[in-house]
Amino acid sequence: MAVRAPDDFTAWYATEHPRVLASMRVLARDPHVAADVTDEAFARALARWSRVSRMASPTGWTYRVALNVLRRRHRRSGTERAALARSGRGVVAVDEPEPPDAQVWAAVAALPEKQQKAVVLRYVADLPEAAIAAALGVSRGTVASNLSDARRALAAALGDAVAETDEPAASAAGVGEVQTNEVTR
Repeated sequence: MAVRAPDDFTAWYATEHPRVLASMRVLARDPHVAADVTDEAFARALARWSRVSRMASPTGWTYRVALNVLRRRHRRSGTERAALARSGRGVVAVDEPEPPDAQVWAAVAALPEKQQKAVVLRYVADLPEAAIAAALGVSRGTVASNLSDARRALAAALGDAVAETDEPAASAAGVGEVQTNEVTR
């Protein structure tokens, strides 16, 4: 018997699912894992919707769940790889798909994990610092510090143009045009 989702959940899901999925794709570096993690987070949100919907940031809660599921999955896969190595079977290498802007995302991947998550949630998910703080379970100041450190590191790795804007946009992932705040006279 299928359970019908509440209308407010359905509308929220339609808006937020693509953003969470895009963020998880960058962090997981595997579209299938990203889809599984995102779907699990939204399934948990639906199961607890009466409580989650009253939270200050249901989306922040969902990001936090998705990040926790992803972390547990990475931990488990490391244990599985170690067990395979001990068994002598080995691991089959699979080429990862290239992200839309490989140079940018390679530089993001080189950042410490906390900075990576902050960058993805800010520039891919387009979340404000307060929502990022809620999703990561840290203070807003920590988020600001991580973003600042990340921009500085990315500017050093990619050139000064990266550090000049704080405009969040899915275009940072190579999806569309980069937004700038230019004034013409």
